[in-house]
Amino acid sequence: MKTLLLFIVAALIQTTAFASLTTVVQNDEKENLLADFSGRTLYTFDLDKGTNSSKCNQDCSEIWPPYLINDQEAKALQAPLAVIKRTNGMLQLTYNGQPIYIYAFDRVAGDDQGDGLGNVWHYVEIK
Repeated sequence: MKTLLLFIVAALIQTTAFASLTTVVQNDEKENLLADFSGRTLYTFDLDKGTNSSKCNQDCSEIWPPYLINDQEAKALQAPLAVIKRTNGMLQLTYNGQPIYIYAFDRVAGDDQGDGLGNVWHYVEIK
């Protein structure tokens, strides 16, 4: 019985950890934005549309780090979240089929300074 209880507790902790990969935050305009576990706004890149891959690599990924997860986290995902495999073999989280990124210059939860940059970066609004 004690072993079963420990197994159940461990499973609950693991499930909670997976569920916390994303959250929703509000920006200054009171829009609900998809964010990572620490509240950083997540973005999509227009050049990724319809490719099932990431077009943001090398220098681009220094300013726009991909939201990477591990194999175990990927197994627990449910739509609209999924993953793609990057060219380096790492798993990048996707939302509705589009890879998602963090903007390096957003500092606090709800920052959305990357939205509209180059007319190709967009935050993920949750309606």
